[in-house]
Amino acid sequence: MFKISYLAGLLKNVPLKNLLVVPFVFQLILATGLVGIFIFYSRLMVVVIPESQFTGSMQDYTQIVILLYFAILAIAILVSMMIGRSISSSIEKLNEASQAVTQGKIDTRVSIEGTHEIQVLAASFNTMVEMMANSLLQLEQSNQDLTLNLRETNYELNASKASLQRINFLLSRREDQLRKQQDFLLGLTKDKSINQGDFIGAVQNITYTGSHALNVERVSIWLFDTAKTLLHCLDLYIKSTDTHTEADYLTSQDYPNFFAALKSQNSISVEDVREESSLQEIMEYFNSANTVSLLIKPFEVNGELTGIIAFENTDIERLWLPEEHSFASSLADLLALGMESQERRRAEEKLRIEQMKSERLLLNVLPQEIVERLKLSQSKALASKVVEAYSNNLLEIDPMLDSLTNGKISGAVVADAFDEVTVLFADIVNFTEYAAAISASDLVNCLNDIFSEFDRLVDVYELEKIKTIGDSYMAVGGLPTPSKDHAEAIAEMALEMQASIQQFKRTDGSPFSLRIGIHTGQAIAGVIGTKKFIYDLWGDTVNVASRMESQGVAGCIQVTEVTYHLLKDKYQFDSRREIDIKGKGKMITYLLTGRLPS
Repeated sequence: MFKISYLAGLLKNVPLKNLLVVPFVFQLILATGLVGIFIFYSRLMVVVIPESQFTGSMQDYTQIVILLYFAILAIAILVSMMIGRSISSSIEKLNEASQAVTQGKIDTRVSIEGTHEIQVLAASFNTMVEMMANSLLQLEQSNQDLTLNLRETNYELNASKASLQRINFLLSRREDQLRKQQDFLLGLTKDKSINQGDFIGAVQNITYTGSHALNVERVSIWLFDTAKTLLHCLDLYIKSTDTHTEADYLTSQDYPNFFAALKSQNSISVEDVREESSLQEIMEYFNSANTVSLLIKPFEVNGELTGIIAFENTDIERLWLPEEHSFASSLADLLALGMESQERRRAEEKLRIEQMKSERLLLNVLPQEIVERLKLSQSKALASKVVEAYSNNLLEIDPMLDSLTNGKISGAVVADAFDEVTVLFADIVNFTEYAAAISASDLVNCLNDIFSEFDRLVDVYELEKIKTIGDSYMAVGGLPTPSKDHAEAIAEMALEMQASIQQFKRTDGSPFSLRIGIHTGQAIAGVIGTKKFIYDLWGDTVNVASRMESQGVAGCIQVTEVTYHLLKDKYQFDSRREIDIKGKGKMITYLLTGRLPS
């Protein structure tokens, strides 16, 4: 009982916190030693020995126990150190492995050895590293997939960007082309050759414009004949040489398919002429020009196919864009407009020529002043018809039209009264007997020669020829424009007529002779009727002048007393006896013989 108490006291004296401080293995060894001592002391408890012997032996045993304790302690420390070194070695390997993992060496593994806890920790570490490796592999695969997706996305974006840039470039190019084409078309619409009917000039301008606007090598314009069996090239423009030329004729007999295609199709658009069946028969023409692509647009005049405009692209194939088709159609329309302008100009020119002929004919018959007044009279007559049309439909008539026609519906009469004019009558002496002896053609030619000379004198002295009646010639001075020297002009012409008639001979060689009569006084002159206009004179002055001629002397110029007083200061006269004038009675007349010396 004492020994048990003593052992309990020994155990009691060992601090519990010291036991908890030492390592687990050391505590295990220490516990084993204590159990051994406890067993030793328990064993001793069953031995009955005397107290004196026990006390003496107790000291020996105490020493032995102490020595044993220290021996066990040393062994425990040594074992503990070995176990600690083993544990620390395993932990160091785990540490090195973890550092290797942090440095990216995912394939690092640790061997599973040591204590159970170390083995569990090593297995957990290997599992964790394996999971990390798998995660990294998955992450790397995901990264690769993402990189691939990004590359594909970037490629698609780049492709889309390139496509967008191409579209923008094409749009910009088309916009530039459209603007360029509009500028060319605007210039052509202002071209005088098109508007004024100069079709050849318009054709050359259009071929030049088409070549540069569409950037093609050759542009040509062809016209059909009436039967649509022949095409003639009006103009062929070659861009590289900047020249205009003509090509050969094309006939439907030689190229039936080509002509059939032109008549049946609104246009021909071919990227490669070698692949178009309707063009195979004309390939020789295209090969000579190195033509690859072709665009043809027809044009019509008055609803009838008139011709074509052809655009030829050489060397490379060309896709004809819609705006290029539109531009080519616009050029074809301009060609049609040019032809219509030419036809209109021809019609206007023909009309102008006819008007000039009519006016020239009128001027041969009438004075220019009277012609202008007749035109105005015709305008008034036209206005009268307009007024009449208005009056049938409207309550009120345009005051301007009413004033233009003076309220009249019928045409106007051109007539004027003149206070003083000088009238000349001339007659070829004995021409009736001469006319009976010659042919009609000789007669007409003779009179034409003589009267043409008198017409020349009329122009020289600014007089007005009135008419010829048979072999008689009538002229007047002082109208239609009044003048102060009308009597002198008539006198000069009369003297010139007497001199010029001497150059004309009869068939027997004898000269012709004139009787000339002159009188000055009032007269009415004008144009009446609606057909075969003639500017004529009416009044007593005309009758008296006619009597002066008919009752005159061959080869002389007979004037009345009124005319004599107007001319006596500048001209020479021979007095005559009084003559009886029908309706006038006795009149004193004079013979004009020449000019007074200056």
